Amino acid sequence: MERPILTIKQAAKLLQVDPNTIYRWARAGKFPASKIGKEWRVLRSDVIKFLESKKKKNQFLTEAQEAELITALVGRREIPIKFEYLGEGADRYVSIYAPAVGGGSETEIIFDNKEHFLRYFEQKKFNLLDVGCGDGKKAAFFISHITRKASAYSALDISARMLDIAEQTIEISHPNLAFEKFIDDFEFGNIAHTTYYLHRRYQHNNLITFLGNTIGNTLDPHRVLINLRDSMGDEDLLLVGLAFHNPKNIPLVEYNQRSVIEWLWTIPEKIGIKRSDGNIEGIYNKTKRQFEHQLHFGKNWERMYGGSLIRFTKDLGKKDLTKLLVISARGGSAFG
Repeated sequence: MERPILTIKQAAKLLQVDPNTIYRWARAGKFPASKIGKEWRVLRSDVIKFLESKKKKNQFLTEAQEAELITALVGRREIPIKFEYLGEGADRYVSIYAPAVGGGSETEIIFDNKEHFLRYFEQKKFNLLDVGCGDGKKAAFFISHITRKASAYSALDISARMLDIAEQTIEISHPNLAFEKFIDDFEFGNIAHTTYYLHRRYQHNNLITFLGNTIGNTLDPHRVLINLRDSMGDEDLLLVGLAFHNPKNIPLVEYNQRSVIEWLWTIPEKIGIKRSDGNIEGIYNKTKRQFEHQLHFGKNWERMYGGSLIRFTKDLGKKDLTKLLVISARGGSAFG
């Protein structure tokens, strides 16, 4: 049970600072502690308010994203992988692979089925809306090798940095193509406001591309597909890329590349987990039939984050068995 009243040492532990720092703040009136006799005491609720007041204006996550992350950490011991693409995570992701425009098995499949796609796009122009755009290279490949009928390229992603990278890709590969970008989270609901806007502005139907196995990294793929369908008109089209692997030949080496592990440290480090606290490993979960990256803690870990106490402790029932934190889950890699 959490204590409502804390000593200075207990408050310092929650805030991950030296107790002497708290004493100094308290004496200077910069910390909400009260002196009772010779001892200092502070309400836990006041410590949380103090922490909230010290947040920087330019947060890595929005308040809504932070709430979603804390809920996932506390409720499911999971980091939604979409947050790994934010900020410098986008640049780390792009460094995993550095192919020419396109590349990879997904684009090979698209190219091998070029004739089938041409039946739909040969005589019609369309607005290409790239959902979960990544670096934009797969969409650029599609426009270059399948059809040049795109009237505009629009990128939609949760990450502002990733949108900037996609914009750079399109500027290089298709400098004369109209470009727009939208920050949105398609897991929360439909994106009809975007598809409607594009249809009205460019007077063409939309082709929504959902490539890079993005759907494999969502919490509820069925719900996401419903969100996308609810965003489409009768003549709009949806192209979804999904990776399948033979369970007898799982490419675990790819999932444990140094660059992949480096990328997946983005969010753990943002919430205060140090690399000395544990290690990240890519595995195939046979029970759930999915790839996962798991962060194994080598010791007990706890920290205040966003006003909540996040704790990962050893399982006292089994010696040396630690709780683990799942980073990527729900059906696939994020870098296929």
